[in-house]
Amino acid sequence: MVGERNGIMPKGFDCNISPLDMTRERIGGKTILYSSSNLTRILGKLKARTRILVGGINNAKAVGEYLKLHCDEAMIVACGTVQGPTIEDLAGAGAIVDCLATEELTDDALVALGLYRSPYWRHLIGRGRIAERLCSLGYQRDIEFCLSPNISSVVPGLVNNRIIDLNART
Repeated sequence: MVGERNGIMPKGFDCNISPLDMTRERIGGKTILYSSSNLTRILGKLKARTRILVGGINNAKAVGEYLKLHCDEAMIVACGTVQGPTIEDLAGAGAIVDCLATEELTDDALVALGLYRSPYWRHLIGRGRIAERLCSLGYQRDIEFCLSPNISSVVPGLVNNRIIDLNART
């Protein structure tokens, strides 16, 4: 089982959701049970949708290309937390919007895009409550990794209550 609650791996779990812990050697080829404070909450709310992708800064280009090929219209949801929006999720949404090159954007998409295109977006994320929390838990390297644009071509999608790489299906 892989998961976290407020950044901390729950008792009985095998791995935190740290991308630096979830290596191909450690989890590749395995079916994992995943639970997190925010992503699973949002996926539960969206499960009635036809197609759900999981994207962010790391795979924005891959998600954007997938959307251009397979979707006429998309709604990008920045997970945030129960306390409200988070700057890193807004920047991730902006990174995806940046790859879509469309003129028809909502005000929310324009805000996310403006944040991502700011030369200060990394600095601003570092000042956010999530980055501060993760730094206090020793996850500074994870933050740096998660702020690396387009290092992954994986397009995770929710299919039959499982997250799979949609690029592997097409």
